This record gives sequence, structure tokens and C-alpha cells, in this order.
Amino acid sequence: MVKRRAQFQLVLLLLLVVADQLSKLWIEQQPLYFHMTVIEHWFNLVKAHNFGVAFSMFADWDHAWRTRLLLGVTIGIALAVALWWWRERDKAGLDTWLLIMILAGAAGNIWDRIQLGYVVDFIQWYVVIDGHAYYWPSFNFADAYISVAVVTLLLTGFRKVEHD
Repeated sequence: MVKRRAQFQLVLLLLLVVADQLSKLWIEQQPLYFHMTVIEHWFNLVKAHNFGVAFSMFADWDHAWRTRLLLGVTIGIALAVALWWWRERDKAGLDTWLLIMILAGAAGNIWDRIQLGYVVDFIQWYVVIDGHAYYWPSFNFADAYISVAVVTLLLTGFRKVEHD
């Protein structure tokens, strides 16, 4: 039986996936080449379709092979993280919450890839230096969940999760 802590974590997982999917649904309803400046010289909302993975790697590969490969790898990693979470789910500590963030991010991007054949991105950070704009590749909430969680896990050194 899943204990209360794990139930809260699963509710968080669901809420994170819903937030990711609602944000992508909104951006998909915008016209092609949608662009909105939110904070000048720093942050835009854009409509982007990522057929690859991070930084659009593999985007130029054959569509059928790319989609199958990326789905397979992503699902495999998500299953490994889910197993890790399942083993740690009743323990107190930050790690289990971070694993939920990774799972939510993976689920959001897996859903996109299954439904659309690509991942919807829309957050664009950039900086202007000496009149030149330098852009970070666009991303979405799911990517942010994964990035924040993985960096936090690395910075905390995968510390031992404490028991209740």
C-alpha cells in the first residue's frame, strides 16, 4: 500500500504533468512563428517544435527511427527512475521529490512525442551583449523539471535519503 508521503508525491507528479501539458496546449493554439516578449533582452515565449532531444540533437535523423529511438530511450530512463522512486517513496528527504520532478518531465515529453511526433517548446531565455542577442535553446516546463531535479541531485551528491 502506498503511504501518505508517496500519495502526496504522486499528486505532485500529476499536477506537474497537467501544468506542462496545459502550457503546451496554450502555445500550440498560437499562430505559427508565435513570439511574445515577456522581459525585454531576457525572456520570450515562442512556439517551437523540437523533433530531436536537448538542443535539437538528432532532429535531422529519419523521422520514424528517431521517434522510436527517442521514445524507447526516454521510456527506459523513466522506468528506471520510477523504480528508483518506488524503492525510496516512503523515505523522508529531497531525493524522492526530485525523482517525481524527473518523472513528471519525462511523462510530459513522452506524451508530446507519442501524440505529436515532437516536443513542444516555448520558453526562450536570451541576453543581449554589445547589441548581439545570445539565445539559449527554447524549452518547456517538463525540461525545466528534469534539469532542476538532475542538477539538484548532482549538487547534493545523491545523498542518502533519511528514514521517517
